Amino acid sequence: MSAQDPGMDVGIASLADFQPRTVDGRSVTAGDRHGRLVDLGVTADRLGLDHFGVGEHHSEDFAVSSPAVVLAAVAARTSRIRLTSSVSTLSALDPVRLYEDFATLDLVSSGRAEITVGRSAHPEPFELFGVPLSHYDQVFAEKLGLLLRVRGEPRVTWHGRFRSPLTEAAVVPRARQNPLPLWIGVGGTPASAERAGRLGLPMMLGYIGGPLERLAHLGAVYRAAGEAEGHGHRLRLGVGVHFFSADDTATALDTYPYYRDFLRPKRPGGSGFTVSPEQFRAGVGPAGHLLIGTPESITEKATALYEAVRFDRLQALVDWGGLPGDAVASSVGQLATAVAPALRRLAVAAARSQPGAARG
Repeated sequence: MSAQDPGMDVGIASLADFQPRTVDGRSVTAGDRHGRLVDLGVTADRLGLDHFGVGEHHSEDFAVSSPAVVLAAVAARTSRIRLTSSVSTLSALDPVRLYEDFATLDLVSSGRAEITVGRSAHPEPFELFGVPLSHYDQVFAEKLGLLLRVRGEPRVTWHGRFRSPLTEAAVVPRARQNPLPLWIGVGGTPASAERAGRLGLPMMLGYIGGPLERLAHLGAVYRAAGEAEGHGHRLRLGVGVHFFSADDTATALDTYPYYRDFLRPKRPGGSGFTVSPEQFRAGVGPAGHLLIGTPESITEKATALYEAVRFDRLQALVDWGGLPGDAVASSVGQLATAVAPALRRLAVAAARSQPGAARG
């Protein structure tokens, strides 16, 4: 599927959360974690999924601080799957360097790279790279503007508040794709959804809780803002979900210890929250936000999600909490062979039902 293809895009992502000792007693090194990430991307390509995303973090609780490097390793062993950050913490990064890294990835992957940028929900990148938290949103807005300039112009003259100016600066290499695809990751604020729509950029919404109506509202805000600026034909909406598919519900529910370990604070005062068994069961249930269960129950929930939001991309977070590799591989296989085909059929049927659709 190309970056411009309007059809349903189903893929997977990893935040690369890192448990040196998993809840089932296995020891995992940073090298093990990186190797399994690359294998996961290769598996997704082999199964015909559309994209593979890797998150960026800058703390001991996560293994990857440079998604482009890991994705380049995946690129060397794959041929068709699109490769994206999920997300790049733009507020703490230099936009010029970010573009250069992903333009390089685009070249070595023969035009399969994407960037998804976000503001970061964690304080560590800001502290590490000396970015003032007091200007959290202003820094992101300025850096996003510069990234768009760099993406669109081979030589850039620019000045702002939070970075040294550029004068006829050549930014190289240039990506094979023109423009290099750029998504905005949004955690849940209407202002962020409105900005993505106003700029005419694809938007990834994280669905990690709350009523489905709130997610649908954010999608509506995004589309209304985009259409008001004349970007209706360029808008694409993605939804990121927590995912695990198993042959039976009991096996899916048995993942609770991993899910709890995935989200719990790892140190006093650290970010995260503790999910109770009751909260996990409610999330797995028919009205819950978690796409965790059997292929049939997940497909039913994904269908309801699609009907509410009409997303163009589903991104399944699949290897959280130190889940065993064989369980992750089986889960991703069920996503590719059962859930994804159902969603693609649903999207085709929805497109055919639109006014003015071609009739065969």
